[in-house]
Amino acid sequence: MIFFRPRSQTRRLIEMLAVTGEFPVSSLYLFGSQRTMRELVSRMTEIQQYRNTETGETVTCRLLTLSGKGRNKAVRLLKSGFQILDWFGAREYYEANWREHNLPSDVSHREPRFRCAEASVMLILAGVEIRPWWKPPLQTSLGGPLLPEWASFYSSRELKNLWDGEIKKIQYVRMSGLVLSRYGGMAVYNTRDAVMKWSGEGEYKAYLSMSTLAHINTRADSVESAILFGRSEEVALRTIETFRKSRRYDLRFNSTYRYIYFVPLCENGIAQLRLLLLPDWNERLLQAMFAPSQRSNHLGSFEYDGIVDGVYVFEFFDGDIARLEHFRQGIEDRDVQCRVCCFPFQVSLVKSVLGDRVEIDTYEPKTVMEALGAE
Repeated sequence: MIFFRPRSQTRRLIEMLAVTGEFPVSSLYLFGSQRTMRELVSRMTEIQQYRNTETGETVTCRLLTLSGKGRNKAVRLLKSGFQILDWFGAREYYEANWREHNLPSDVSHREPRFRCAEASVMLILAGVEIRPWWKPPLQTSLGGPLLPEWASFYSSRELKNLWDGEIKKIQYVRMSGLVLSRYGGMAVYNTRDAVMKWSGEGEYKAYLSMSTLAHINTRADSVESAILFGRSEEVALRTIETFRKSRRYDLRFNSTYRYIYFVPLCENGIAQLRLLLLPDWNERLLQAMFAPSQRSNHLGSFEYDGIVDGVYVFEFFDGDIARLEHFRQGIEDRDVQCRVCCFPFQVSLVKSVLGDRVEIDTYEPKTVMEALGAE
């Protein structure tokens, strides 16, 4: 018997499949132990009895199936297990979006679904609501209620079906979706283990559409930030190279979004996301790091956050690779002493971009969150 408990691995996986239609087998480690998740999926591809610990209901069925091969292998729900979707209110959404759809298995269709699925599990584990049947609906015209304080993720699939206007243009870009709360929004991209060829014009049109939604639904007038998921720091480094090589500044990805937060697809990335999701996290972080007289207040001649005992200090806890590149450019021809503050898992990336000319101070995510009063 498999017990269906709140926050159990079983429930998290089934909820994810209800949202995204399928999930890549190669990314099951995002739920926890890769071995444990593979064993769980293997059991669920055979007939099992499932018990809802909240209601006592039981269902006996074969719940999951595997589709595809190699990197394209994915987990999907079987019709025989649809009754379980009633246990958490997802059946209507699933049947409307996935039941009658024969999901194309070619790479061009499957890859965007995989990118969205990986981003979704990272976000929900960091505290973002991704489930459409529980999320607040987005408004498409001014005058409606603002979103609540907690963050919700709206996938590109949901967004492009929202209305028949400019929002349709997001179907031609690589965005996985948009995180929105009352305080503003962040576009979400997932490169997985490759570097995308950014289409500056297309991304800019999507940015305008997302900014319209932010203006209608939040206190922000635009979307200035993007979360960029990737499996390794190599993705971040190669993305920074695209910033440098593009001949047209207006078509660069970092000219569309002012802040680009690189987040690794792993447990460390979830900890980093929790920081980015705090209301007014940047101001709170700078207040915790510097005395008022030490802060740059963006008035310096190059990108840094504060000066402590003559040392220029740069904060990289957020993983903002656009700012990191600006900082590198700023210190390139200056004889100054610099220090970068970051998480331990970001050290290699910082050294690869800045070399050995900066000091590096590391702090554990728990320590940073406690300093902000968030733990």
